[in-house]
Amino acid sequence: MKLWLLFIAVFIGGPLIFRLLIRRPPSPRLARGLAVLALISAIIAMILRYGFAGQWGDDLAITVVGLFFIWLGWISVIAFAVQAIRHANPGTNMRRATGILGAAATTIPWFGLALALYLAA
Repeated sequence: MKLWLLFIAVFIGGPLIFRLLIRRPPSPRLARGLAVLALISAIIAMILRYGFAGQWGDDLAITVVGLFFIWLGWISVIAFAVQAIRHANPGTNMRRATGILGAAATTIPWFGLALALYLAA
């Protein structure tokens, strides 16, 4: 897979998905929804990883979809944490700061991938 495509997906798609997840004000219903999204993402990722263990890494579609669900779980956990912080402190400055930091946190997996590729070279 081309790294520039992955770069665009992570640095544009991640913050956009995050923004979509934190759009509404914090509420118990939203918190439950984010927790369920994280759990379902993790379950699907584990099913793909361990249920298709022989094909993981060889079949590009299974690997990419599995990694997407791991990443979606990561983004939903970040959104859950941001909503919990916003619930505790609903001020405008906190809303702005958590939005920026949360969006930046969605890109952390890219740096892990870049470091792994650098060390493997």
